Amino acid sequence: MNFIYLDNSASTNVIKPVIERISECMLSNFANPSSSHSLGIKSKKIIENAKKYISDYINSHNNGNIFFTSGATEANNLAIFGSLRNKSLILTTSIEHASILKPINFLKEKNFEIKFLRLNPDGTVNIENFLNSCKSKSESIFVSVALVNNETGIIQPIEKISNIIKKNNDKIIFHVDAAQGLGKIPIDIYKMNVDLLSASAHKIHGPKGIGFLYVSKKLKLRPILYGGNQEMGIRAGTESVELISGFEEALKNCKIEMNYNYVKELNLYLRKKIKNLRNIVVNSPENSSPYIINFSVLGIKSEIMLNFLSSKGIYISAASACNKNKKSYVLSSFGLDDKIINSAIRVSFSKFNTKNEIDVLISEIQNAQEQIIHF
Repeated sequence: MNFIYLDNSASTNVIKPVIERISECMLSNFANPSSSHSLGIKSKKIIENAKKYISDYINSHNNGNIFFTSGATEANNLAIFGSLRNKSLILTTSIEHASILKPINFLKEKNFEIKFLRLNPDGTVNIENFLNSCKSKSESIFVSVALVNNETGIIQPIEKISNIIKKNNDKIIFHVDAAQGLGKIPIDIYKMNVDLLSASAHKIHGPKGIGFLYVSKKLKLRPILYGGNQEMGIRAGTESVELISGFEEALKNCKIEMNYNYVKELNLYLRKKIKNLRNIVVNSPENSSPYIINFSVLGIKSEIMLNFLSSKGIYISAASACNKNKKSYVLSSFGLDDKIINSAIRVSFSKFNTKNEIDVLISEIQNAQEQIIHF
């Protein structure tokens, strides 16, 4: 296959060790993990081992439980609907993933109090505003902030935010959407001092259809799916042993420091190259995740650029895959001009991308600028 894939924040290719692990599991460990015979017990053990590995990977210090879900979207919904009680205040930002904002907007219709936190110019949460927002008579305060923004790569200083906020208010339940951070930047639950954390496998060269929610043992979570007693009664339904096993294998192949440094080189190389192009505005801060860079090619609408590059075998995105064909509310939150927003594209890297691919991308963007009628 001769193409250039630069849409790794939407999804990644499944690597060979993961495919082999899944295949082996499907052939040899197909028994229902709830069955009491030896094959079922073996399947159950695979799940338990994966939970232990993930728990250690995020350094939970055994202070919480891992619940497997169908992905980060379900995990986010479980975090919100499973932990919220009546009279809870909800604090979040205007740049969260749709799987956070849509459930929260639903709760707003149910008369929950919602406050959107102020952002600094670099996109990080304004802590002073956060502290003021926490001054509430509500019985509990639910906070949800993404570790890494899926459109711009902005990294939130979760550890700093959480420890300051919790020192001033013990009613806070802190949730972190780590879908774009797991396996790419270090995650230390113990230091971050958060109560809930969600992630999925397909962002780190694992299979689609599997994610997890970390839940602090201090929280009493309610299920949002009812049926069997799987996942300690929190998430009904027969667990997918093969996908869970594949998730574990994907994490085992994440060499965070080595991959981060390599991808950072790619990011800096692209930033340097686009400086030589005309009518370019970079929308991702320099201190954002190197895995994501969002920039605008002024005068060419995002979808037109996307289709042009796609015809050349180069695959990027115009925004989040979950917000397709809509104006970016993330970029709108920063008050950017519509011309910048409507021409924004996102390039997202993996360890498999190369500088040569970036050269080809730059060349084709130049071709687009010459061939496409500007708006």
